[in-house]
Amino acid sequence: RTRARDTPRPRRRPAHKGTAPTMAGEAAPTPTTPLAGGMPVEEPELTRDAALAGFSSIDWASYGRSGLLSALEVEAITQGEDAPMDYTLKNAARAPRYAHALLKIVSSAEGAAANAAAVCYALTRIEDVLLADDCGLSLHARVAFFVHAGKFDPSPFLAIVTAPSSQGLDSYCSRVAASVLATFLTVRDETSPEAFVSWLCDQLSAGARSGDVRAAAPALTILLRQPKARSLFAEHGGVGYATKLLSKASKRASSSSNPKGAGGSAIMDSAAASSSVSGSAQTIYELTFCLWTLSLEWSANERVVADFLQHGTVEALADQIAAAPREKVVRVSMATLRNLCTNTAGDGVQLSSTEGVAARMIKAGLPKTLRTLRERPFADPDLRDDLDALSKTLAFNYRELSTFERYVAEVDGGDLEWSSLCHSEQFWKENAKLCDADDFAVVKKLVGYLASPVDDPETYANVAIACSDLGEFVRFYPNGKAVIKHLGAKDSVMALVSHPDPDVQRHALQCVSKLLVTNWQFLK
Repeated sequence: RTRARDTPRPRRRPAHKGTAPTMAGEAAPTPTTPLAGGMPVEEPELTRDAALAGFSSIDWASYGRSGLLSALEVEAITQGEDAPMDYTLKNAARAPRYAHALLKIVSSAEGAAANAAAVCYALTRIEDVLLADDCGLSLHARVAFFVHAGKFDPSPFLAIVTAPSSQGLDSYCSRVAASVLATFLTVRDETSPEAFVSWLCDQLSAGARSGDVRAAAPALTILLRQPKARSLFAEHGGVGYATKLLSKASKRASSSSNPKGAGGSAIMDSAAASSSVSGSAQTIYELTFCLWTLSLEWSANERVVADFLQHGTVEALADQIAAAPREKVVRVSMATLRNLCTNTAGDGVQLSSTEGVAARMIKAGLPKTLRTLRERPFADPDLRDDLDALSKTLAFNYRELSTFERYVAEVDGGDLEWSSLCHSEQFWKENAKLCDADDFAVVKKLVGYLASPVDDPETYANVAIACSDLGEFVRFYPNGKAVIKHLGAKDSVMALVSHPDPDVQRHALQCVSKLLVTNWQFLK
Protein backbone atom coordinates (compact mmCIF):
# COMPACT_ATOMS: atom_id res chain seq x y z
CA ARG A 1 0.00 0.00 0.00
CA THR A 2 1.67 3.18 -1.20
CA ARG A 3 1.27 6.40 0.76
CA ALA A 4 1.95 9.92 -0.47
CA ARG A 5 4.66 11.78 1.43
CA ASP A 6 3.56 15.24 0.37
CA THR A 7 0.72 17.38 1.68
CA PRO A 8 -1.38 19.31 -0.82
CA ARG A 9 0.02 22.39 -2.50
CA PRO A 10 -1.01 25.44 -0.46
CA ARG A 11 -3.21 28.07 -2.06
CA ARG A 12 -3.74 31.65 -1.03
CA ARG A 13 -7.51 31.47 -0.90
CA PRO A 14 -8.74 30.63 2.62
CA ALA A 15 -11.76 28.84 1.15
CA HIS A 16 -9.54 26.17 -0.38
CA LYS A 17 -9.44 23.10 1.85
CA GLY A 18 -7.73 20.44 -0.20
CA THR A 19 -7.39 16.87 0.99
CA ALA A 20 -5.89 15.72 4.23
CA PRO A 21 -2.12 15.23 4.12
CA THR A 22 -0.49 11.93 4.84
CA MET A 23 -1.21 10.95 8.42
CA ALA A 24 1.50 8.40 9.05
CA GLY A 25 4.89 10.11 9.08
CA GLU A 26 8.15 8.74 7.85
CA ALA A 27 9.99 6.39 10.14
CA ALA A 28 11.44 8.43 12.97
CA PRO A 29 15.05 8.17 14.13
CA THR A 30 15.62 4.94 16.00
CA PRO A 31 15.06 5.49 19.72
CA THR A 32 17.70 4.39 22.19
CA THR A 33 17.71 3.09 25.73
CA PRO A 34 20.73 3.70 28.01
CA LEU A 35 22.50 0.75 29.57
CA ALA A 36 23.90 0.79 33.07
CA GLY A 37 27.26 1.73 31.64
CA GLY A 38 25.84 4.73 29.86
CA MET A 39 26.10 3.42 26.28
CA PRO A 40 22.83 3.46 24.32
CA VAL A 41 21.32 0.38 22.71
CA GLU A 42 19.06 0.77 19.72
CA GLU A 43 15.41 -0.21 20.05
CA PRO A 44 13.92 -0.57 16.58
CA GLU A 45 10.67 1.33 16.24
CA LEU A 46 7.52 -0.40 15.07
CA THR A 47 6.63 0.11 11.42
CA ARG A 48 3.27 -0.01 9.68
CA ASP A 49 4.02 -3.38 8.08
CA ALA A 50 5.06 -4.81 11.45
CA ALA A 51 1.88 -3.48 13.07
CA LEU A 52 -0.28 -5.21 10.45
CA ALA A 53 1.81 -8.38 10.60
CA GLY A 54 0.96 -8.60 14.29
CA PHE A 55 -2.60 -9.58 13.34
CA SER A 56 -1.78 -13.29 13.20
CA SER A 57 -0.26 -13.29 16.71
CA ILE A 58 -3.36 -11.82 18.37
CA ASP A 59 -5.90 -14.15 19.99
CA TRP A 60 -9.01 -12.48 18.62
CA ALA A 61 -11.28 -15.14 20.10
CA SER A 62 -10.23 -14.00 23.58
CA TYR A 63 -11.74 -10.58 22.85
CA GLY A 64 -15.05 -12.29 22.26
CA ARG A 65 -14.76 -14.43 25.39
CA SER A 66 -13.91 -11.40 27.54
CA GLY A 67 -16.93 -9.55 26.25
CA LEU A 68 -14.89 -6.65 24.93
CA LEU A 69 -16.06 -7.45 21.40
CA SER A 70 -19.22 -9.15 20.24
CA ALA A 71 -19.05 -12.23 18.05
CA LEU A 72 -20.10 -10.14 15.05
CA GLU A 73 -17.38 -7.57 15.78
CA VAL A 74 -14.70 -10.28 16.03
CA GLU A 75 -15.97 -11.65 12.72
CA ALA A 76 -15.82 -8.15 11.19
CA ILE A 77 -12.19 -7.76 12.31
CA THR A 78 -11.07 -11.11 10.92
CA GLN A 79 -13.01 -10.74 7.67
CA GLY A 80 -11.74 -7.18 7.27
CA GLU A 81 -8.16 -8.45 7.29
CA ASP A 82 -8.87 -10.77 4.36
CA ALA A 83 -10.95 -8.35 2.28
CA PRO A 84 -9.91 -5.12 0.50
CA MET A 85 -10.65 -1.99 2.53
CA ASP A 86 -13.06 -0.54 -0.04
CA TYR A 87 -15.08 -3.78 0.02
CA THR A 88 -15.38 -3.64 3.81
CA LEU A 89 -16.39 0.02 3.86
CA LYS A 90 -19.01 -0.37 1.12
CA ASN A 91 -20.77 -3.08 3.12
CA ALA A 92 -23.43 -1.10 4.98
CA ALA A 93 -23.80 -3.72 7.72
CA ARG A 94 -20.15 -4.67 8.22
CA ALA A 95 -18.50 -1.22 8.03
CA PRO A 96 -19.98 0.23 11.26
CA ARG A 97 -19.24 -3.00 13.19
CA TYR A 98 -15.70 -3.03 11.85
CA ALA A 99 -15.12 0.61 12.88
CA HIS A 100 -16.69 0.14 16.33
CA ALA A 101 -14.57 -2.96 16.94
CA LEU A 102 -11.37 -1.08 16.07
CA LEU A 103 -12.43 1.79 18.31
CA LYS A 104 -13.13 -0.56 21.23
CA ILE A 105 -9.67 -2.08 20.92
CA VAL A 106 -8.06 1.37 20.99
CA SER A 107 -10.22 2.29 23.99
CA SER A 108 -8.95 -0.81 25.82
CA ALA A 109 -5.35 0.46 25.70
CA GLU A 110 -5.56 1.67 29.31
CA GLY A 111 -7.25 -1.46 30.62
CA ALA A 112 -5.64 -4.36 32.44
CA ALA A 113 -6.35 -6.69 29.52
CA ALA A 114 -4.77 -4.36 26.95
CA ASN A 115 -2.84 -6.01 24.14
CA ALA A 116 -0.22 -3.64 22.69
CA ALA A 117 -0.07 -5.54 19.38
CA ALA A 118 -3.86 -5.35 19.01
CA VAL A 119 -3.90 -1.62 19.82
CA CYS A 120 -1.17 -0.92 17.24
CA TYR A 121 -3.04 -2.99 14.66
CA ALA A 122 -6.32 -1.19 15.37
CA LEU A 123 -4.73 2.26 15.12
CA THR A 124 -3.15 1.37 11.80
CA ARG A 125 -6.45 0.08 10.42
CA ILE A 126 -8.33 3.17 11.62
CA GLU A 127 -5.81 5.24 9.72
CA ASP A 128 -6.42 3.05 6.65
CA VAL A 129 -10.14 3.75 6.89
CA LEU A 130 -9.54 7.51 7.01
CA LEU A 131 -7.13 7.35 4.07
CA ALA A 132 -9.38 5.18 1.88
CA ASP A 133 -10.30 8.03 -0.47
CA ASP A 134 -10.94 5.62 -3.36
CA CYS A 135 -13.64 3.61 -1.58
CA GLY A 136 -16.50 5.78 -2.86
CA LEU A 137 -17.35 7.25 0.55
CA SER A 138 -16.54 10.80 1.66
CA LEU A 139 -14.24 11.42 4.61
CA HIS A 140 -17.22 12.66 6.64
CA ALA A 141 -19.02 9.38 5.97
CA ARG A 142 -16.00 7.32 7.04
CA VAL A 143 -15.52 9.37 10.21
CA ALA A 144 -19.20 8.83 11.02
CA PHE A 145 -18.49 5.11 11.46
CA PHE A 146 -16.54 5.98 14.61
CA VAL A 147 -19.16 8.29 16.13
CA HIS A 148 -21.29 6.88 18.95
CA ALA A 149 -24.65 8.42 19.89
CA GLY A 150 -23.86 11.48 17.79
CA LYS A 151 -20.61 12.24 19.61
CA PHE A 152 -16.94 11.52 19.07
CA ASP A 153 -14.87 10.72 22.16
CA PRO A 154 -11.22 11.83 21.73
CA SER A 155 -10.05 10.55 25.13
CA PRO A 156 -8.72 7.10 23.99
CA PHE A 157 -6.51 8.72 21.38
CA LEU A 158 -5.40 11.49 23.75
CA ALA A 159 -4.39 8.84 26.28
CA ILE A 160 -2.19 7.13 23.68
CA VAL A 161 -0.49 10.28 22.35
CA THR A 162 0.23 11.68 25.80
CA ALA A 163 1.63 8.52 27.42
CA PRO A 164 2.26 5.73 24.89
CA SER A 165 5.08 4.08 26.86
CA SER A 166 2.88 3.56 29.91
CA GLN A 167 0.65 1.36 27.75
CA GLY A 168 3.48 -0.59 26.13
CA LEU A 169 3.23 1.43 22.90
CA ASP A 170 6.00 3.22 21.02
CA SER A 171 6.33 6.47 19.08
CA TYR A 172 4.89 4.89 15.92
CA CYS A 173 1.57 4.41 17.69
CA SER A 174 1.79 7.93 19.11
CA ARG A 175 2.28 9.42 15.64
CA VAL A 176 -0.55 7.42 14.09
CA ALA A 177 -2.90 8.20 16.99
CA ALA A 178 -2.04 11.91 16.71
CA SER A 179 -2.76 12.05 12.98
CA VAL A 180 -5.97 10.03 13.35
CA LEU A 181 -7.16 12.27 16.18
CA ALA A 182 -6.36 15.39 14.14
CA THR A 183 -8.53 14.09 11.30
CA PHE A 184 -11.42 13.30 13.62
CA LEU A 185 -11.26 16.74 15.25
CA THR A 186 -11.10 18.46 11.88
CA VAL A 187 -14.23 16.72 10.65
CA ARG A 188 -16.13 16.66 13.97
CA ASP A 189 -15.59 20.31 14.87
CA GLU A 190 -18.12 20.22 17.73
CA THR A 191 -15.39 18.62 19.87
CA SER A 192 -12.90 21.12 21.33
CA PRO A 193 -9.33 20.47 20.18
CA GLU A 194 -7.77 22.55 22.99
CA ALA A 195 -6.30 19.64 24.99
CA PHE A 196 -4.81 18.16 21.83
CA VAL A 197 -3.42 21.51 20.65
CA SER A 198 -1.81 21.98 24.06
CA TRP A 199 -0.10 18.60 23.77
CA LEU A 200 1.06 19.34 20.21
CA CYS A 201 2.62 22.63 21.32
CA ASP A 202 4.37 20.82 24.16
CA GLN A 203 5.95 18.49 21.60
CA LEU A 204 7.19 21.41 19.50
CA SER A 205 8.61 23.12 22.57
CA ALA A 206 10.61 19.95 23.31
CA GLY A 207 12.16 20.20 19.86
CA ALA A 208 15.50 18.76 20.94
CA ARG A 209 13.82 15.35 20.90
CA SER A 210 13.07 14.95 17.21
CA GLY A 211 10.60 12.10 17.80
CA ASP A 212 8.27 14.53 19.58
CA VAL A 213 8.30 16.91 16.63
CA ARG A 214 7.82 14.11 14.12
CA ALA A 215 4.69 13.05 15.97
CA ALA A 216 3.27 16.56 16.22
CA ALA A 217 4.09 18.12 12.83
CA PRO A 218 2.07 15.75 10.57
CA ALA A 219 -0.93 16.01 12.91
CA LEU A 220 -0.75 19.81 12.88
CA THR A 221 -0.84 19.95 9.08
CA ILE A 222 -4.23 18.26 9.33
CA LEU A 223 -5.64 19.97 12.41
CA LEU A 224 -4.73 23.55 11.47
CA ARG A 225 -7.12 23.47 8.53
CA GLN A 226 -9.75 24.20 11.15
CA PRO A 227 -9.94 27.95 12.03
CA LYS A 228 -10.71 27.18 15.69
CA ALA A 229 -7.56 25.07 15.94
CA ARG A 230 -5.46 27.79 14.31
CA SER A 231 -6.58 30.32 16.92
CA LEU A 232 -5.82 27.88 19.75
CA PHE A 233 -2.42 27.08 18.28
CA ALA A 234 -1.57 30.79 18.24
CA GLU A 235 -2.83 31.24 21.82
CA HIS A 236 -0.57 28.41 23.03
CA GLY A 237 2.51 30.02 21.47
CA GLY A 238 2.68 27.69 18.48
CA VAL A 239 4.05 30.34 16.12
CA GLY A 240 7.09 30.84 18.32
CA TYR A 241 7.74 27.10 18.70
CA ALA A 242 7.49 26.41 14.95
CA THR A 243 9.67 29.42 14.13
CA LYS A 244 12.36 28.35 16.59
CA LEU A 245 12.54 24.89 15.02
CA LEU A 246 12.79 26.35 11.50
CA SER A 247 15.54 28.75 12.60
CA LYS A 248 17.53 25.84 14.02
CA ALA A 249 17.11 23.95 10.76
CA SER A 250 18.41 26.95 8.79
CA LYS A 251 21.48 27.16 11.02
CA ARG A 252 22.20 23.45 10.50
CA ALA A 253 21.87 23.89 6.75
CA SER A 254 24.19 26.91 6.82
CA SER A 255 26.82 25.14 8.90
CA SER A 256 26.71 22.04 6.69
CA SER A 257 27.35 24.15 3.58
CA ASN A 258 30.51 25.63 5.16
CA PRO A 259 32.32 22.72 6.88
CA LYS A 260 35.52 23.52 8.71
CA GLY A 261 38.73 21.73 8.20
CA ALA A 262 40.12 19.96 5.17
CA GLY A 263 40.73 16.54 3.78
CA GLY A 264 38.70 13.38 4.21
CA SER A 265 37.32 14.23 7.65
CA ALA A 266 35.85 17.50 6.41
CA ILE A 267 34.17 15.72 3.52
CA MET A 268 32.68 13.11 5.84
CA ASP A 269 31.50 15.78 8.30
CA SER A 270 29.83 17.67 5.46
CA ALA A 271 28.14 14.56 4.17
CA ALA A 272 26.85 13.69 7.63
CA ALA A 273 25.49 17.18 8.16
CA SER A 274 23.81 17.18 4.75
CA SER A 275 22.23 13.82 5.53
CA SER A 276 20.88 15.19 8.80
CA VAL A 277 19.35 18.22 7.10
CA SER A 278 17.92 16.08 4.29
CA GLY A 279 16.34 13.72 6.78
CA SER A 280 14.41 16.54 8.40
CA ALA A 281 13.20 18.14 5.16
CA GLN A 282 9.73 16.59 5.48
CA THR A 283 9.38 17.90 9.03
CA ILE A 284 10.59 21.34 7.89
CA TYR A 285 7.95 21.28 5.15
CA GLU A 286 5.23 20.33 7.64
CA LEU A 287 6.21 23.10 10.06
CA THR A 288 6.25 25.63 7.24
CA PHE A 289 2.86 24.36 6.08
CA CYS A 290 1.55 25.08 9.60
CA LEU A 291 2.76 28.66 9.32
CA TRP A 292 1.08 28.93 5.93
CA THR A 293 -2.27 27.98 7.46
CA LEU A 294 -1.74 30.66 10.12
CA SER A 295 -0.98 33.24 7.43
CA LEU A 296 -4.63 32.88 6.41
CA GLU A 297 -5.48 34.45 9.78
CA TRP A 298 -3.12 37.41 9.22
CA SER A 299 -5.88 39.98 8.70
CA ALA A 300 -8.18 38.72 11.44
CA ASN A 301 -6.05 37.52 14.35
CA GLU A 302 -3.95 40.12 16.19
CA ARG A 303 -2.10 37.42 18.12
CA VAL A 304 -0.87 35.83 14.89
CA VAL A 305 0.38 39.20 13.62
CA ALA A 306 2.17 39.95 16.90
CA ASP A 307 3.78 36.50 17.07
CA PHE A 308 4.99 36.56 13.46
CA LEU A 309 6.71 39.89 14.11
CA GLN A 310 7.95 39.13 17.63
CA HIS A 311 9.47 35.71 16.93
CA GLY A 312 11.15 36.56 13.63
CA THR A 313 8.90 34.26 11.60
CA VAL A 314 9.25 36.40 8.48
CA GLU A 315 13.04 36.16 8.69
CA ALA A 316 12.91 32.39 9.34
CA LEU A 317 10.78 31.85 6.24
CA ALA A 318 13.16 33.99 4.17
CA ASP A 319 16.02 31.82 5.43
CA GLN A 320 14.15 28.68 4.37
CA ILE A 321 13.79 30.06 0.85
CA ALA A 322 17.51 30.84 0.75
CA ALA A 323 18.46 27.39 2.09
CA ALA A 324 16.03 25.69 -0.35
CA PRO A 325 16.18 22.18 1.20
CA ARG A 326 13.37 21.04 -1.13
CA GLU A 327 11.30 22.74 -3.82
CA LYS A 328 8.13 22.10 -1.81
CA VAL A 329 9.67 23.93 1.18
CA VAL A 330 10.48 26.91 -1.05
CA ARG A 331 6.95 26.78 -2.49
CA VAL A 332 5.09 26.84 0.82
CA SER A 333 7.49 29.39 2.38
CA MET A 334 7.00 31.75 -0.54
CA ALA A 335 3.23 31.27 -0.49
CA THR A 336 3.23 32.15 3.22
CA LEU A 337 5.19 35.36 2.70
CA ARG A 338 2.98 36.32 -0.21
CA ASN A 339 -0.06 35.89 2.04
CA LEU A 340 1.53 38.24 4.57
CA CYS A 341 2.02 40.86 1.87
CA THR A 342 -1.46 40.41 0.44
CA ASN A 343 -3.39 40.26 3.71
CA THR A 344 -1.98 43.34 5.42
CA ALA A 345 -2.92 43.75 9.06
CA GLY A 346 -5.22 46.57 10.08
CA ASP A 347 -3.50 47.50 13.34
CA GLY A 348 -0.88 49.80 11.92
CA VAL A 349 1.45 47.05 10.72
CA GLN A 350 2.17 48.58 7.34
CA LEU A 351 4.15 46.77 4.71
CA SER A 352 6.66 49.56 4.19
CA SER A 353 7.15 50.68 7.77
CA THR A 354 10.52 50.11 9.44
CA GLU A 355 9.07 47.24 11.46
CA GLY A 356 6.70 46.15 8.70
CA VAL A 357 6.56 42.87 6.84
CA ALA A 358 8.18 43.92 3.56
CA ALA A 359 10.96 45.79 5.38
CA ARG A 360 11.75 42.63 7.33
CA MET A 361 11.90 40.60 4.13
CA ILE A 362 14.24 43.15 2.56
CA LYS A 363 16.48 43.21 5.63
CA ALA A 364 16.59 39.40 5.57
CA GLY A 365 18.08 39.54 2.06
CA LEU A 366 15.00 38.10 0.34
CA PRO A 367 15.31 40.30 -2.82
CA LYS A 368 18.75 38.88 -3.51
CA THR A 369 17.49 35.34 -2.92
CA LEU A 370 14.57 35.87 -5.29
CA ARG A 371 16.91 37.15 -8.01
CA THR A 372 18.95 33.96 -7.63
CA LEU A 373 15.86 31.75 -7.73
CA ARG A 374 14.77 33.30 -11.02
CA GLU A 375 17.60 31.39 -12.69
CA ARG A 376 16.39 28.03 -11.37
CA PRO A 377 13.88 25.87 -13.26
CA PHE A 378 10.80 25.00 -11.21
CA ALA A 379 8.20 22.41 -12.09
CA ASP A 380 5.48 24.21 -10.14
CA PRO A 381 3.91 27.21 -11.95
CA ASP A 382 2.45 28.51 -8.66
CA LEU A 383 5.95 28.90 -7.27
CA ARG A 384 6.98 31.04 -10.23
CA ASP A 385 3.83 33.13 -9.81
CA ASP A 386 4.57 33.68 -6.10
CA LEU A 387 8.18 34.57 -6.92
CA ASP A 388 7.09 37.26 -9.40
CA ALA A 389 4.45 38.68 -7.04
CA LEU A 390 6.85 38.85 -4.09
CA SER A 391 9.57 40.47 -6.20
CA LYS A 392 7.19 43.21 -7.35
CA THR A 393 5.91 43.81 -3.81
CA LEU A 394 9.40 44.10 -2.34
CA ALA A 395 10.62 46.36 -5.17
CA PHE A 396 7.70 48.73 -4.57
CA ASN A 397 8.13 48.78 -0.80
CA TYR A 398 11.88 49.28 -1.12
CA ARG A 399 11.14 52.58 -2.88
CA GLU A 400 8.75 53.54 -0.06
CA LEU A 401 11.43 53.13 2.63
CA SER A 402 13.43 56.15 3.75
CA THR A 403 16.97 56.46 2.45
CA PHE A 404 18.52 55.27 5.70
CA GLU A 405 16.04 52.38 5.97
CA ARG A 406 17.10 51.31 2.51
CA TYR A 407 20.71 51.42 3.58
CA VAL A 408 20.07 49.30 6.68
CA ALA A 409 18.10 46.84 4.55
CA GLU A 410 21.00 46.66 2.07
CA VAL A 411 23.56 46.01 4.81
CA ASP A 412 21.32 43.42 6.48
CA GLY A 413 20.68 41.75 3.15
CA GLY A 414 24.38 41.08 2.56
CA ASP A 415 24.47 42.49 -0.97
CA LEU A 416 26.14 45.93 -1.05
CA GLU A 417 26.10 47.71 -4.41
CA TRP A 418 27.90 50.84 -5.61
CA SER A 419 24.88 51.71 -7.74
CA SER A 420 22.88 52.42 -4.59
CA LEU A 421 22.59 56.09 -3.57
CA CYS A 422 23.40 55.08 0.02
CA HIS A 423 27.18 55.26 -0.35
CA SER A 424 27.58 58.88 -1.39
CA GLU A 425 29.13 61.73 0.61
CA GLN A 426 25.76 63.49 0.73
CA PHE A 427 24.10 60.40 2.22
CA TRP A 428 26.63 60.20 5.05
CA LYS A 429 26.35 63.92 5.78
CA GLU A 430 22.60 63.50 6.29
CA ASN A 431 22.46 60.08 7.97
CA ALA A 432 25.72 59.41 9.87
CA LYS A 433 24.12 60.36 13.21
CA LEU A 434 21.43 57.70 12.71
CA CYS A 435 24.03 54.94 12.85
CA ASP A 436 24.07 54.88 16.65
CA ALA A 437 20.68 53.09 16.71
CA ASP A 438 20.69 49.74 18.52
CA ASP A 439 24.21 50.29 19.83
CA PHE A 440 25.70 50.96 16.38
CA ALA A 441 24.19 47.77 14.92
CA VAL A 442 24.65 48.79 11.28
CA VAL A 443 28.29 49.82 11.91
CA LYS A 444 29.00 46.49 13.57
CA LYS A 445 27.65 44.70 10.50
CA LEU A 446 29.91 46.77 8.25
CA VAL A 447 32.86 45.77 10.43
CA GLY A 448 31.77 42.15 10.03
CA TYR A 449 32.16 42.44 6.25
CA LEU A 450 35.87 43.16 6.73
CA ALA A 451 36.43 39.55 7.84
CA SER A 452 35.10 38.09 4.56
CA PRO A 453 37.26 35.30 3.08
CA VAL A 454 40.20 36.61 1.06
CA ASP A 455 39.93 33.68 -1.37
CA ASP A 456 36.31 34.42 -2.33
CA PRO A 457 36.15 37.05 -5.13
CA GLU A 458 32.37 37.36 -4.71
CA THR A 459 32.95 39.13 -1.38
CA TYR A 460 35.40 41.74 -2.72
CA ALA A 461 32.70 44.30 -3.61
CA ASN A 462 31.14 44.05 -0.15
CA VAL A 463 34.53 44.50 1.53
CA ALA A 464 35.43 47.52 -0.62
CA ILE A 465 32.09 49.23 0.00
CA ALA A 466 32.29 48.47 3.74
CA CYS A 467 35.71 50.15 3.88
CA SER A 468 34.36 53.18 2.02
CA ASP A 469 31.29 53.46 4.28
CA LEU A 470 33.31 53.10 7.49
CA GLY A 471 35.60 55.86 6.29
CA GLU A 472 32.63 58.14 5.66
CA PHE A 473 31.21 57.26 9.07
CA VAL A 474 34.49 58.34 10.64
CA ARG A 475 34.28 61.68 8.82
CA PHE A 476 30.69 62.61 9.62
CA TYR A 477 29.83 60.96 12.92
CA PRO A 478 30.93 62.89 16.03
CA ASN A 479 33.82 60.97 17.56
CA GLY A 480 33.49 58.33 14.85
CA LYS A 481 37.17 57.41 15.16
CA ALA A 482 36.68 56.32 18.77
CA VAL A 483 33.69 54.19 17.81
CA ILE A 484 35.61 52.44 15.04
CA LYS A 485 38.62 51.80 17.28
CA HIS A 486 36.36 50.48 20.05
CA LEU A 487 34.81 48.01 17.63
CA GLY A 488 38.26 46.75 16.59
CA ALA A 489 37.88 47.85 12.99
CA LYS A 490 41.09 49.83 12.72
CA ASP A 491 43.39 46.80 12.63
CA SER A 492 41.04 44.95 10.26
CA VAL A 493 41.04 47.84 7.79
CA MET A 494 44.82 48.21 7.95
CA ALA A 495 45.23 44.51 7.16
CA LEU A 496 43.14 44.97 4.02
CA VAL A 497 45.67 47.41 2.55
CA SER A 498 47.52 44.29 1.31
CA HIS A 499 44.34 42.63 0.01
CA PRO A 500 44.73 40.85 -3.37
CA ASP A 501 41.96 42.95 -4.96
CA PRO A 502 43.14 46.46 -6.05
CA ASP A 503 39.72 48.02 -5.40
CA VAL A 504 39.68 46.73 -1.82
CA GLN A 505 43.25 47.96 -1.35
CA ARG A 506 42.33 51.46 -2.51
CA HIS A 507 39.26 51.85 -0.31
CA ALA A 508 41.02 50.30 2.68
CA LEU A 509 43.87 52.80 2.29
CA GLN A 510 41.40 55.70 2.08
CA CYS A 511 39.62 54.46 5.20
CA VAL A 512 42.92 54.22 7.11
CA SER A 513 43.78 57.74 6.00
CA LYS A 514 40.46 59.05 7.32
CA LEU A 515 41.16 57.30 10.64
CA LEU A 516 44.58 58.92 10.92
CA VAL A 517 44.00 62.38 9.40
CA THR A 518 41.85 65.02 11.07
CA ASN A 519 41.06 67.27 8.07
CA TRP A 520 40.52 64.74 5.32
CA GLN A 521 38.71 67.22 3.10
CA PHE A 522 41.89 69.28 2.64
CA LEU A 523 43.85 66.22 1.48
CA LYS A 524 41.02 65.31 -0.82
